[in-house]
Amino acid sequence: MRRVSLVLLILFLLEGICVGAEDVIDKITILGNVKVEEGVIRGAIKSREGGPFSDEQVREDLRSIYGLGYFADVQVDIKSTPKGKEIIYIVAEKPSIREVLIVGNNKVKLDDIKEKVTLTPRSILNLDRVMENAEQIRKLYFSKGYYGVKVDYKVDSLETNEAIVTFQITEGPKGHIKKIVFKGNRKIKSSDLKKAMMTKKWTLLSIITKTGMLDEDILKNDVQLLTAYYYDHGYLDAKISQPKIDFSNPKRIRIEIGIEEGPQYRLGTIDFRGDVLTTKEALFKDLQLKRNDTYSNTAVRRQIGLLTEKFSNEGYAYVEIIPESSIDSKNLLVHLTLVIDKNKRVSFEKIQITGNTKTRDKVIRRELEVEEGELYNVTGLQESRDKLKRTGYFKEVGFTTSRGSTDEKINLDVKVEEAPTGAVSFGLGYSSLEGVIGSGSVSDRNLFGLGYQGLLRLQLGSESNTFRVSLTDPYFLGFPYSVGIDAYREEVAYFDTYSYNLIGGDIRLGKQITKKIYLDTMYKLENVDVFDVSEFASQSIKDQEGKNTTSALSATLSIDTRDDYYSPTRGGRHALFVQYAGGILGGDNYFGKGSLETSWFFPLPLDLVLNIRGKFGFIEPFGGKEVPIYEKFFVGGIYSIRGFEYGTAGPVDINGDPLGASYMVVLNTELSFFLSRDIGLKAAVFWDVGKGFDRWEDILPLRSGAGVGLRWFSPFGPIHIDLGFNLDPKEGEKKRVFDFTAGTVF
Repeated sequence: MRRVSLVLLILFLLEGICVGAEDVIDKITILGNVKVEEGVIRGAIKSREGGPFSDEQVREDLRSIYGLGYFADVQVDIKSTPKGKEIIYIVAEKPSIREVLIVGNNKVKLDDIKEKVTLTPRSILNLDRVMENAEQIRKLYFSKGYYGVKVDYKVDSLETNEAIVTFQITEGPKGHIKKIVFKGNRKIKSSDLKKAMMTKKWTLLSIITKTGMLDEDILKNDVQLLTAYYYDHGYLDAKISQPKIDFSNPKRIRIEIGIEEGPQYRLGTIDFRGDVLTTKEALFKDLQLKRNDTYSNTAVRRQIGLLTEKFSNEGYAYVEIIPESSIDSKNLLVHLTLVIDKNKRVSFEKIQITGNTKTRDKVIRRELEVEEGELYNVTGLQESRDKLKRTGYFKEVGFTTSRGSTDEKINLDVKVEEAPTGAVSFGLGYSSLEGVIGSGSVSDRNLFGLGYQGLLRLQLGSESNTFRVSLTDPYFLGFPYSVGIDAYREEVAYFDTYSYNLIGGDIRLGKQITKKIYLDTMYKLENVDVFDVSEFASQSIKDQEGKNTTSALSATLSIDTRDDYYSPTRGGRHALFVQYAGGILGGDNYFGKGSLETSWFFPLPLDLVLNIRGKFGFIEPFGGKEVPIYEKFFVGGIYSIRGFEYGTAGPVDINGDPLGASYMVVLNTELSFFLSRDIGLKAAVFWDVGKGFDRWEDILPLRSGAGVGLRWFSPFGPIHIDLGFNLDPKEGEKKRVFDFTAGTVF
């Protein structure tokens, strides 16, 4: 019995060992792979040698290997061994790509097409990727206006298990979007819907703006924009269908978009829940949303922004305002509740400034409307950013906040990117008065990093020379007053009937009255010598022959609301100038002078910016004196009416020399747009009208000029080019005038 029991025990143990071996993976073998590395295949499976065997896992691993996309067929063979299971995966590789050919392209460069092709020689052939590449080529042609393009592909198999992929392109004619049609819109005009879209039909301006081309991805996004537009006008049930594109005539693409507008919803009840600053009644007073208004997501977001700013200005930097709405479909109302969680009140702990390699910290801090220890104030931050940008010292100004030492403290990081405030500029021009004129200047708006403004200017011509030196401290002795001095000398001898020399200087004092309004005053003292007066000169010029002194006091009130110092798109700058000379101030010249200038910037669609500038000026003598000729208004030239030489859009003598005018009126209209935003190159189209005159009855007819120009803030400095045309040239006047200035910055 003992022997029988021992035998049975041994048999039982052997059976257990064999059964255990059947559940273990002894070996995994990969067969058939030539180009695909074995490690790639093993990385796709979860079964491991020495691990447990599972039929389900083997089937999953089989699918994973096939899913790699490298194999035309994958099989598995399972063998039993004394040590367990051997799993053998047998793969049949897809052919590799020997060559990718592109044929039929004539209108699009081969290199441009190759940039869109991701197939490469020696890679494994994947038909899905081949089709994707064909689609990318088609989209490339679409982006260039070839809507009739057809892209076919062909795969030629070789005996070496390789393939040649050929993309056959049939280009077709170039076309544009000629019509965008909406079907089903009855309550919103098609013209308004077109404005909401990025896709535009082709117009003559498309040559410049590059619109009128079909981009299917942008067109798909336009569906979302149109939906948002309808929602923003209360049509919450609006449905926009996918656009139908008619390619029957590839030269004239037609797009049709179907719309189901549905009813218009209005605002129902409006309420607040959560934290309030004082009372609900106080919040309702500031509420711009009104019951029965057309429901608008934009209006709700704007209201939340205003409330957030209101709370933030009281120190609640982390306030959260969440809109909760319920829709009453029966009465077509949207009931709105604004849930407010104001969180903790915080104050500024540390204000850190980074990025300023030249500008001193104190120059930046004096422009800030917030201080350490003060309550958080979002309006103060916005005004601080605007003030820093208006200095012209910085290309970029960014504010970021972080938690301070406690939850009630917040740190402010002011990050700036300095702009080149120093400039070495030169200009070349041609004048019938003296031929080629050269000018140059060295200036810095941020001298020594202290905010001082310095200027040294020299202009040399065959008949005139000008020299000026200037220095201004915008915060004199740390106080918010600007103080400056100027000294200058001017020699002019290009007039046929007279010449003059001028030596003078001035002292300036300015004050920022409000955040946007500035007042500048100036006292100047000049000595002028008028000589070489011709016997043919007018009596007014003969009366001024000899040396005269001008002692004058002036004031300038200006308002600056531009959004950007370098490239404004909205806002404006306006200035009123008045001057009194002689009388109690002494000197030989007695006159009153004034001017009004205004400049407005308007952003337009397609990134266009319209700038409208107007100038009006007058000068009147008193005390029986004559107006000094060099104080008069010389209308015409790059800074007044383009298409005219300096001063020739006003009174001239029999020799064509400008005499200056007692009155000036000028209107400039300029439309600018980017030719290349990356390099800062702009083009401009302008129309100027105005005149210099001595009597009001001579104001008509006005003189006008028009033309084109380029504006480029290049790596070498600002470049300004204008070609102006005199729209009604008189005898002896030039029909066109070319002006060019350029410089470099440091």
